[in-house]
Amino acid sequence: MKLIQLIILLFVSVQAFAQKYVGKKGSLSILIGAKTRITPIYLKKIPDVIYGGTTDVLQQPDKHLSGPGIHITEKYKNTASWSFALHQTIRYDYIYQKLPLVLPIPSGVEFTIKQKILFDLYADIAKDIPANNSSFRVLIGFAICGLNSGYTDHNTKRNFIFPAATTGLGWKKNKFYTELKIGYCWDNPTLFNTPFLFPEISCQYQLFNFRNSK
Repeated sequence: MKLIQLIILLFVSVQAFAQKYVGKKGSLSILIGAKTRITPIYLKKIPDVIYGGTTDVLQQPDKHLSGPGIHITEKYKNTASWSFALHQTIRYDYIYQKLPLVLPIPSGVEFTIKQKILFDLYADIAKDIPANNSSFRVLIGFAICGLNSGYTDHNTKRNFIFPAATTGLGWKKNKFYTELKIGYCWDNPTLFNTPFLFPEISCQYQLFNFRNSK
């Protein structure tokens, strides 16, 4: 329930910003490209984990939190150089499960659960700063990541959904846009009970730009 309330608050806030700052004058841009997220940077000591037998290098409890994906952006910009954007990242990746820390180990337990389509949703507000024939975008926002990551762990339904606060810097020249973003997650969905940072980098191409000068 808290997650649903956070998602609703996130997008209502974005809509309110649009009504206040974009109004009737502004532009809407649609961009598409790729984004990759680097493995989380933990802010506290990670607990030592004891594995039984040989463990594959890919069997990490945070493997699903990082990796490349398709990145789509809808950016609204007004005449005062303020903009806000909605982003969706789509990734097809494995969901990994750790060996349950119970004895005896239940039969039929697997490390790799399945491959699934994962979704990350972002919203941010930014100041656009012109620079010669290009522009910079200084942003701050929020995100809900790991949607559709549900799985069953020893008869218990779990998921890897997590919230994040984000900040970053984007650079645009002509129709090409690249962005470096840093996310902060305070509610780790894995067994590593520690907040973490996750750097992301994306490159996109502007497909459409609709302007309204009324």
